[in-house]
Amino acid sequence: MPTRLPDDKRTAVTRAQEHIRNLLASGASLHETLDELVRMVEELTSSGMLASILLLDEDGRHLRHGAAPTLPPAYNAAIDGIEIGPEVGSCGTAAFYDHDVVVYDIATNPLWANFKDLALQHGLRACWSTPIHGRDGKVLGTFANYYRVVRDPSPADRELTDLITRTAASAIEHTRGALTA
Repeated sequence: MPTRLPDDKRTAVTRAQEHIRNLLASGASLHETLDELVRMVEELTSSGMLASILLLDEDGRHLRHGAAPTLPPAYNAAIDGIEIGPEVGSCGTAAFYDHDVVVYDIATNPLWANFKDLALQHGLRACWSTPIHGRDGKVLGTFANYYRVVRDPSPADRELTDLITRTAASAIEHTRGALTA
């Protein structure tokens, strides 16, 4: 598959992945590690992306805050603990169906009917969410790209998301494995 990310961004992602591995090796918490990963991916883009990682709770039905350092705290608090389902914004729907959900206009998309007022009041207009999978294929959480403008993902956006979700999965599994060891 030909690369869609420019070489400088691909190099930056490789450095970010190494930085995350070093954080984990030094004993950083999962929250600290994911927060750093989200900040790094936001810096890699020039599109104004606001990113978040939500973690699927042990019950397999609720998403919990993992990292979203640039999203408004009130927004993060409002969605923390949301139950996944077939029409639960981008993240709740992505986790429920276990596939990417691309919403280019929150104001008009039916998946956001119950959450669009919350998102719009915080200036969020588009949201794409991708499940984060563990080695066993199970959903661990979601990675979301939010934008303050209506827009679709580019091929480079999709490639970056794939790289970031794999990095997030490694961090989540590493941390959870350390907790159960």
